[in-house]
Amino acid sequence: MVRYGRRKIGRSFIHMRYFVLESRLLAYYKRKPQDNVVPIKMLVIDGNCRVEDRGLKT
Repeated sequence: MVRYGRRKIGRSFIHMRYFVLESRLLAYYKRKPQDNVVPIKMLVIDGNCRVEDRGLKT
């Protein structure tokens, strides 16, 4: 996925982010996942999880 944002002075930036879904566990990485890379965040998927799409207008 791509994270798109804007700075205060009007410049924009793009960051690549990687998500890996294994059974009921979602892992979030800044770099392409490899064997020795530790995820930034991990989330157990259950009935209390919610996904939100906050698309930007250009």
